[in-house]
Amino acid sequence: MGFLNNIRQKLACRRLNQEHQKLARIRKSTSLENARAIGILYYLPDEDTYKQVEEFIRLLTDMNLKVRVACYTDNKIPPHYFIPKLLQDIITPKDLSWIGVPEKLFVPDFLAEKFDILIDLSLTDHFPLLYLAALSKASLKIGRYDASRQEFFDMMIHTSPDTSLQEFTEQILHYLKMFNNTNKA
Repeated sequence: MGFLNNIRQKLACRRLNQEHQKLARIRKSTSLENARAIGILYYLPDEDTYKQVEEFIRLLTDMNLKVRVACYTDNKIPPHYFIPKLLQDIITPKDLSWIGVPEKLFVPDFLAEKFDILIDLSLTDHFPLLYLAALSKASLKIGRYDASRQEFFDMMIHTSPDTSLQEFTEQILHYLKMFNNTNKA
């Protein structure tokens, strides 16, 4: 089974790299106060994560930002605490192709949407989220630092293995606010 998974991973990475090379997007550093639309990606392992991300979304919407969210869960069906909303989508293993590419109906629209900022909140590797982040047409893409993913993100933040989601979202907001101050000068 490990051999088959290894082949799947290699095929998925090759497909992602091929599609990423064809991607045409305009990179633009956008401050949080100048942004209008933000995309958020995250891994949903438990209800606590869901609540933390909901709080982060609330913070952004209170700043009059349009927020669209996509999350991935290892559960075969969406968990009971996940409340589907107009601009929130979930990907489960049954929504993936045999190599792990998300095939849900919202994916083409999500990839085509020109977010001012895309934030990947995942603290561990999940190919469906990387696929969405890498192929998004967002002007500014932010995620955690991983040397193997540098080509897909414009801004990466170093995290340690024990960094919590709360700490990571605080770091992202901190750097985006610093970015705001730099743009004003």
